[in-house]
Amino acid sequence: MENNNPRTEDYGDGFYEDEEYVPAPSDDNGDGFFEEEQEEMKKGGCLSKLIKAALVIIFIIILAIAATVAVILMRVHYTGENPDHSIAQSQGVELRTKQGVENIMIFGEDDHSEDSHGRSDAMILLTIDSNNKILKQTSLMRDLYLEIPGHGYDKLNSAYAYGGPSLAVETIELNFHIRIDDYIIIDFNSFTDIIDSLGGIDMQLTKEEIEYIDWQSYRNKQTEEESELDSGSFDYEINDEGEQVTKVHLNGRQALWYARDRDSAGSDYDRAWRQRMVIDTVLDKLKESDPFRISAAAMGASQYVSTNMSPFTLTGKGASLLTALGWTREQYRVPQRDNVYDQWTDNAGLALVIADNDKAIEELHSFVFGE
Repeated sequence: MENNNPRTEDYGDGFYEDEEYVPAPSDDNGDGFFEEEQEEMKKGGCLSKLIKAALVIIFIIILAIAATVAVILMRVHYTGENPDHSIAQSQGVELRTKQGVENIMIFGEDDHSEDSHGRSDAMILLTIDSNNKILKQTSLMRDLYLEIPGHGYDKLNSAYAYGGPSLAVETIELNFHIRIDDYIIIDFNSFTDIIDSLGGIDMQLTKEEIEYIDWQSYRNKQTEEESELDSGSFDYEINDEGEQVTKVHLNGRQALWYARDRDSAGSDYDRAWRQRMVIDTVLDKLKESDPFRISAAAMGASQYVSTNMSPFTLTGKGASLLTALGWTREQYRVPQRDNVYDQWTDNAGLALVIADNDKAIEELHSFVFGE
């Protein structure tokens, strides 16, 4: 019988009569792949190698960062002494807190050691206000005459001498009704190391302040030059307060003398302002610095730092502070000049007495909590 379906006649070559025979490509270079496929495979192989190399580099960077942080944390001294918040609460004081607002007390101390507490020339409440993206500094004058738990009334600086940072925090909580969970003690040696590692800082100084720095540096045999900065070598301009000032580049030692200056105009009030200005300038310098310089600053300072925080908590607070470097910054001081008077006391000599404590509390809470 005749087959009318030509497609069944494939002649043994797999093609039927009605199909066009197309020869197989012959440019496979003998390896089973064609030129276009080879090019795509080459591109894919290069991309794969680049991804692997990038992953290795990222891994190495993460390891380096982790190792640096670990070394920094190992050099910090952990006191293990936390403030007793129940002291204020036992006297009917409700300690104010707020979600998104962290309060850390910073103490600047002379010659800190594990066995004894030196003087605390700087007491600054650092507030990290995540709600409003504001980093705040509040100076507390060391000569404030306050009730010290277990010691009656005395200067705030005496609370630190009696019981270190824990008692100082408990005193602040009792008198100002604000909860402070953590504190950091910074030996002034770290202060100089941080600034030196950042390459120094530029400050607007009066002639009197320059001369004070020169005098203290020479008097304490830190330099052989009587006029290291030489106040007469600068051109001065008038600032907004009507003072003659000039920009001066300070190393760590010189910046420390500036921050501790209470012999120049303004006495202890302006010293608290100078301390805040130095910290503010250092924060600006950190904001502009690369990670290597920031790491060097942290590494140099860590051996002079003590805290009640655990390494894990300290790492978190440090990350919060780095995030906050780009935020708005605000400053405050307790007491305000319109709410304080000098008074001679039998046990503490001349001290600063707050005239209206309720007003001082209200104004401090308003600044710290943004209400």
